[in-house]
Amino acid sequence: MNVLSAYFTTPRDRLLEAELDNLIDAFLLSQDALDGDANRRVGRLREGRALTVIGESGAGKSRSLDRLFLKRAEFAGYGDPNGDGMLISVTAPSPCTLRLLGMSVLAALGYETARELKENVVWDLVHHQLELRGVRFLHIDELQHVLQSRNQLEITKVQDTLKGLMQHRQWPVWLILSGRPNIAAMLSSDEQVWRRNRNVVFEDLTLERDAGLVRRLITVYGMEKGGLDIGNLATDEFIARLLHASILRFGIAIELIQDAVRHALLLEATTLAVEHFAAAYASRTGCPPDRNIFLVAQDWHLIDPREGLQRKDPADIVVPDKKAKETKKTKAPRDVRNK
Repeated sequence: MNVLSAYFTTPRDRLLEAELDNLIDAFLLSQDALDGDANRRVGRLREGRALTVIGESGAGKSRSLDRLFLKRAEFAGYGDPNGDGMLISVTAPSPCTLRLLGMSVLAALGYETARELKENVVWDLVHHQLELRGVRFLHIDELQHVLQSRNQLEITKVQDTLKGLMQHRQWPVWLILSGRPNIAAMLSSDEQVWRRNRNVVFEDLTLERDAGLVRRLITVYGMEKGGLDIGNLATDEFIARLLHASILRFGIAIELIQDAVRHALLLEATTLAVEHFAAAYASRTGCPPDRNIFLVAQDWHLIDPREGLQRKDPADIVVPDKKAKETKKTKAPRDVRNK
């Protein structure tokens, strides 16, 4: 169904593509300056650079990057484990240590081993395999997993390793790093990493700024892709409910719209309606009808979409002991005269 596979391009996609252009241009410039002699490269041309893409979970970072990776001629072979493309992509493991991150990179490079390798050996192999495979670009997704341990020594080691990849004299690497906003502090705290880095931020949606964009999403997926009439879904109140149900995340908003359109089509409806969004939201969150943001009449903005599965446990409800209460009321007063 093309409703689910269709991609909606936004201004931030164009910004991301422009910054990826800059990163690739920096690499190509270094190759032109190299001209077969590593000693001829000087200053910035000797080093790899980094592009960091920051946004909350569900903001659409990973899908945007994956789409760009697949469309770029420079990254031909991306995603093919047997290919010889210049780009590989890994997801930082959780929990993430420097050794485990290195093992993930080795696996993406096609290097598998059952041995328990030490950290320094892992990264020596990473450098060797990157050069052997001709990989110049490394994408690390979910980089915030590095911060889960709250171990500053481990975090510093990851910072130094990323810096070392870009500074490697024989085979510098250009990095694409993506993750939640808390990685910004980790990357900016090292000046040498910070100065080699450019950033694209996927902001949360707002009604004031993005209502028109969300209406366009409903039109594209509902009318143009789904062939449905979109009825009265263009009101500010409905858009506000949709944004709240999506916790203001662009990627989640798209998924809810796609699921609602799919639900309407399965029911052979001709008009996309609020009840289709209510069904999509209920399926996503597991909420009861009285906690469905698309169904409740009032105070829908007080509902937390992330708490849809939560129910009051009967064991947590305190039921007064009626007998004890009556006993307390009829208990004879103490006779203080016997004291």
